[in-house]
Amino acid sequence: MKFRTEIPCPTYPFKIDYNSKILLFGSCFSDHFGSIFQQQGFETLSNPFGTLFNPISIANALKMSINTEIFNEDYIDFFNEKWISYAHHGKFSHPDKATFLQNIQAELEKAHQFLKNCDYLFITFGTAFCYELIERKIIVANCHKIPAQKFEKRLFSIEDFVKIYKPLLADIFEYNSKLKMIFTVSPVRHLGDGFHENQLSKSILHLTENELIKSKNCFYFPSYEIIQDDLRDYRFYGNDLCHPSESAVSYIGEILMESFFTKETKEKALLAVKANKAKGHISHNILL
Repeated sequence: MKFRTEIPCPTYPFKIDYNSKILLFGSCFSDHFGSIFQQQGFETLSNPFGTLFNPISIANALKMSINTEIFNEDYIDFFNEKWISYAHHGKFSHPDKATFLQNIQAELEKAHQFLKNCDYLFITFGTAFCYELIERKIIVANCHKIPAQKFEKRLFSIEDFVKIYKPLLADIFEYNSKLKMIFTVSPVRHLGDGFHENQLSKSILHLTENELIKSKNCFYFPSYEIIQDDLRDYRFYGNDLCHPSESAVSYIGEILMESFFTKETKEKALLAVKANKAKGHISHNILL
């Protein structure tokens, strides 16, 4: 008897090896991917703008990574004794403006150079809900605890996102013609939006990515399905019952290796993980 439906490891017309440079943008689940690749010893840059949840903010970050001059004064503000960026996660906020801008510019330049030379770009969409700063008419990556009445919450459509991403994909591939893009949907549940609303949001993201992977050199990895359909048990979630547990992330890491690595690369990756574990850099369960 079988008591779960195992997701077959997807196959791709390429393999990631140790000559590969990997860039990741997106939600907190994107950071999990980044940690897995880093622990395996790959040259990786993960979320240079911090965690970004909605596709529009991710698109803006990618545009800024191609052309760093797009980031300007429209995206910065001073609130609660700190300078903040509406294009970045709150970890960039700082009371000193010069330090704040210096940190952002350093990461912008790093993203600019890395995107130009990397081999793989992983993009993780988290939610189709976006917040528009009413006064400036911009979609924000983070509300920075500014009063809610300053924003309009909107559920964007598949058509909205595809309209933004189709020309963006062309720009990205013009900037880096060797690049391959892997899209995925975060399995993290955004229950603050509501149970039904979370399902609507994830459905929009799935259908959006289904359109985007019709483009050349764009692919899909089933993170969402692995958690929702394969593991499908609350013991694979954290205490908040929304974020995947450590063992669930480890399981996804195993599927990543099976899907993207050759046997030789996988062996090297496991050795790197064991070496890092011995140094105390990573948790006990990851990929072991």
